[in-house]
Amino acid sequence: MVSFGASHTAIAQSVLPHQQAEVIAQNKSPLPAINFAIPAQSADEALIAFANQAALTVVFPFNKVRHVFANEVSGNYTPQEAIEKLLAGTGLCAHIVDNTRIKIVPASDGDENNHLLGRLFNAITAQDDSLVTVPDEQGSYDIEYIEVRGLRARVAQSVGIKRNANVIIDTIQSVDMGKFPDQNLAEALQRVSGVSIDRAEGEGQLVTVRGFGPEFNRVLLNGRPMATDKLGREFSFDTLASEIVSSVTVHKQSQATMQSGGIGATIDVQTAKPLSFKGMRATGSVKMQYDTNSQQYAPSTSAMFSNTYLNNSFGILASFTQHKRQARLEEAQIDGWLVNTNVPESELSDEVSTLYVPRNYDQRVRFDDRTRTGSALVLQYRPNNKLELTADYLGSTFDVETSATSMGHWFTSSNLEDVAVDKNGTAVSFSQNSGHATDFHARTFNRSSTLKSFGFAANYIASDSVIVDADLSYSMANVDDNNGEGNSLSLIGYLNRSSFDHTQSNILPAISGFEQANPRQVNALGEPVGVSHYLDPANGRSHVMLRRGWSVDDDIGQAKINVSVLGDENWFSKIDVGGALTQREKANERRDNEADARHCSFCGYFDAPDIPDSFQTIFDAGDDFLGSISGHENIPHQWLRHDGDTNFRYLENAGDVSLAAETRGSSFAVKETVYAGYVQAAIEKDFAPWFIDLHAGLRAEYTDVKVSGVDEQLSALVILDQTELGQEFGASVSIDESSNYTNVLPSVSFKASWLDSWVFRAAYNHSITRPTLEQMAPGVTYTTTRQGGDLRARIGNAQLLPFEAKNIDVAIEHYYQENSYLSAGYFRKTVDNFIVNESSTQTFNNVSDPSTGTDPNAVDDADALAQFSVISPSNGESATVEGVEVAVQHLFGESGWGIQANASFVDSNAELDTANIRSTFALTGLSGAKNMVLFYEKNALQWRVAWNQREGFLQSLNQTQSTEPTFVSPYQQWDMSLSYQFSPRVSVFFEGINITNETVHKRGRFSNHLLLVQDAGARYAVGVNITY
Repeated sequence: MVSFGASHTAIAQSVLPHQQAEVIAQNKSPLPAINFAIPAQSADEALIAFANQAALTVVFPFNKVRHVFANEVSGNYTPQEAIEKLLAGTGLCAHIVDNTRIKIVPASDGDENNHLLGRLFNAITAQDDSLVTVPDEQGSYDIEYIEVRGLRARVAQSVGIKRNANVIIDTIQSVDMGKFPDQNLAEALQRVSGVSIDRAEGEGQLVTVRGFGPEFNRVLLNGRPMATDKLGREFSFDTLASEIVSSVTVHKQSQATMQSGGIGATIDVQTAKPLSFKGMRATGSVKMQYDTNSQQYAPSTSAMFSNTYLNNSFGILASFTQHKRQARLEEAQIDGWLVNTNVPESELSDEVSTLYVPRNYDQRVRFDDRTRTGSALVLQYRPNNKLELTADYLGSTFDVETSATSMGHWFTSSNLEDVAVDKNGTAVSFSQNSGHATDFHARTFNRSSTLKSFGFAANYIASDSVIVDADLSYSMANVDDNNGEGNSLSLIGYLNRSSFDHTQSNILPAISGFEQANPRQVNALGEPVGVSHYLDPANGRSHVMLRRGWSVDDDIGQAKINVSVLGDENWFSKIDVGGALTQREKANERRDNEADARHCSFCGYFDAPDIPDSFQTIFDAGDDFLGSISGHENIPHQWLRHDGDTNFRYLENAGDVSLAAETRGSSFAVKETVYAGYVQAAIEKDFAPWFIDLHAGLRAEYTDVKVSGVDEQLSALVILDQTELGQEFGASVSIDESSNYTNVLPSVSFKASWLDSWVFRAAYNHSITRPTLEQMAPGVTYTTTRQGGDLRARIGNAQLLPFEAKNIDVAIEHYYQENSYLSAGYFRKTVDNFIVNESSTQTFNNVSDPSTGTDPNAVDDADALAQFSVISPSNGESATVEGVEVAVQHLFGESGWGIQANASFVDSNAELDTANIRSTFALTGLSGAKNMVLFYEKNALQWRVAWNQREGFLQSLNQTQSTEPTFVSPYQQWDMSLSYQFSPRVSVFFEGINITNETVHKRGRFSNHLLLVQDAGARYAVGVNITY
């Protein structure tokens, strides 16, 4: 920088190929027309965008234009025409010299300043992007390049996009090349009003928008559909590294040109492109993260390189990132609350109409080794002002290797004693002395996920009024779990007794009575052989050995085209006509070792095969295990730990049996083909001081669905132990089903701007979300087979129709000063075809229940037919969701301070009535949220603290071992970051995540129905970023 005084002169040079102002052209030959896309914004940013898109050099006095608001330029214009529209009514003049350089000056500026600008201007050439040395003399200009960087720049860019969009959106921009404001995309999205997230293992994973859960939100990558590693349509944001993302836009309102599927929202993830940067740019960072629970450090690295060639007409961008985390998760868990089970009436303290009993009670520590690796490659070519070609690739892998150790007690309702119940019928205390065991588990929850996306796009300006966009894309995601490592269980335990007590107001129930030796304890044969202290490995006996998991393959291909016809100001500004063909094939393959009850080959806690004492060692979870949760002092902090793989191998050799997982009949595949076409017209009218923008369109889609699967034929139920019934199967039968449906989706959006500071919006549209893939699986899945009539199954429905919504939006925005605004919006969604689970009682193939009859421990002639409670989904319910979103953003002048805050409030007529056990329909994910971000950026220092709070919500209508609902309790989290710029190229930073160590709490129908408490701890990181 060369200093001339107190002001600044900005030199904006091209790094990229949308009212009359005074334009002086010293070269009369016209420049070719270009398709401009410049939103209305501050003149300094608008001029930089103009320079990028026109491939010209623009010089302007920064301090004299930064508070001027430039006009929107959208369409096909010559640079002369575009600069006229951009600066109309601004009081700025443009001087064009030799068709490569433009000088911007205020019309009232003095001769002296114009003279200095002119000297600088003449020294600049379009081929030289270095700063120019000008002799020091009296004047008032400081010369610098203007680059959009930092928190304030990101805020300004997001405001400009939101303000000038013709629909209701929110956007998050990267702070700089390779620097997104949060480590995780889901964590970043939660800062947007109306957006909430689900956390898994301390990281944001799934997104809920306006009360509609993950399956109701369409996620795109650069405007293209993206595959997911989940069983359904929901997208896991934890699979994407944030460094390879340049922006994320949340479209809360549908238009005909947008892809369908997002009743809640359409979320478009954009990656960086090389022609957005002039010349060579590179950035890299290294950081070390510390996990407070595991007390382990893990490194993360990222690098991005971009360069342009052939006079900035061709660019290459490549990036790589890898994040590692060594986590320790502390948990207490109940798998489900059973309703009206066979507890002896004589053991109940009070007579109740509905009884709730816990299935089990476990304490667990989980160790995760998590590695997220991402890469991207983008090639961009603009041979002339009419054609642009872009090819891009994004790849991501997310590997989670776990080793979990836990102890637990499994409760059998028929053996419970001294059962005390509260006013809701919940069993709050009881004991069990027979048919009961103390178990030690070795578990894995491994996840090996891969995501790849490829795309090719062409933008062609066919004429002054016709623009053609064509796009081809392919995306694939898979999870490879061939041996059921996604949910494996090795169990060593022994028959014992225990007492459960939840009569206090603590979150955690107390568990006791199992610890001490008991010389009268009977073994599996009913012999009173006794047991020793619970930490004595000699007690150990074999029991259940489970391998369960899903292999997922999701493939999406799409071809689409859009033709834009630009009109004139007398009629329409633009008409879009287009179509798309999308084909998705998803195969979900269930793998387990439960066929013919192989998982229970060693069930029963028998003496043989003898488990070597050396297999088990004492694990100490620490005195502070779940220390922030009330009642933690009344649960075990020590138990026996073993290696699951070692135990699997030992038992397979001892019993000459394979415990490997195999493909099961609940596997299924869905092939979905969507043909779409649309037309949309835009009308823009200037009625000073009002500017009106109206978009109206119609989208039609035809969907063809083919579902295939395998139906396992249940042939028998067999007694495995004191509680379990094994399933035996005959030959499998292939199932193939198909369906189709058509949807017509109108949309109208209206925007009125007044005096460049007020924006009023209104919209009405129809949207759809296609049915949940899991619920379309055609075969029967036998989910639970236990003694005492606890028999459950589910059957899919390939004829399910999409959810259909009618949406109304109104909003008002006031931009009261530069980059500061207030906004408020109201939305209402009326949704039909909600899927509900219908329950019926069925028998299968005349299979009997061996736990009935005269001998409950063996098959006899008096055994009754096995009566299964079967769940089957169908369309049927309707629901209305409405809500209010408010937001404020304020920058405190030149102090460097700024604040963002928002809140969303939602309501629905489809909330679960917890007092009505027959209530089976409710909208999951419905909750309000609040956010606040306080930041400071001045000179070399950046500081940011963020707070998010989500209200409690219904997460699922089921539990792991029950048809009861799952609720997530209110949650809040504080995050912060700090960075210091030592030089233009080097900065250091510090990050803190969940710095107040908040925990996740899930419960059932009532507040004392504990399901899960998870403590993931806080994380801190320190690192360095280098930019060239």
